[in-house]
Amino acid sequence: MLVQWRDDLSIGMLEIDVQHKLLFDKFNAFVNAYQSNQDTDEIMRMFWFLEAYAVTHFKEEEKLMQQVRFPDYAAHREKHLAFIDQINQLKERLKAEGLTQGVVNTMTTFITSWLIDHISTMDRAIGRFVINSAVPPGI
Repeated sequence: MLVQWRDDLSIGMLEIDVQHKLLFDKFNAFVNAYQSNQDTDEIMRMFWFLEAYAVTHFKEEEKLMQQVRFPDYAAHREKHLAFIDQINQLKERLKAEGLTQGVVNTMTTFITSWLIDHISTMDRAIGRFVINSAVPPGI
């Protein structure tokens, strides 16, 4: 299940929007690798890279929230930590069960819905806050 970027997911902050699009690209590369029966090691490398990029993105987003004094920083960070925890649980399941259709379906369903929901609600709130606060867009 590929996830497609939609313009309505844009939060109005170029740096964050570009990172979100890259998250979608990395996720889709993982799904495509699995669906095209690439080597298991290659598929796993794509998943680990997706995970690492998500963590990097979260750190950048959290740094931005601190810079602009985003009032819901703590709650937003908790969502990031919950995502990472869920990914860690999926990694453990991958280790135990291997790269099965069931595990991949669980992963893709979780990641797809989480990304779209998180971006369209939590991240959009950051964009609105920055715009309404007249925080310089370069931050």
